Amino acid sequence: MENEQKGFPIILVIIAVIVGGGLLREFDFETFRFRKVGLGIVYLITFIATVAVIIRSRIVKR
Repeated sequence: MENEQKGFPIILVIIAVIVGGGLLREFDFETFRFRKVGLGIVYLITFIATVAVIIRSRIVKR
């Protein structure tokens, strides 16, 4: 028997939504810059990594 997990990685989706919301709050749309550059970069890297893991897990399951 193979140990396969079926379903959607809901924890990663919750993390992506929270970090994405923080990223939007940190970004100033009038000047197109982050209010705090360091925090914005951390949010961006975390968001991209989380989305990449979600996509990779969906591709591997097929």
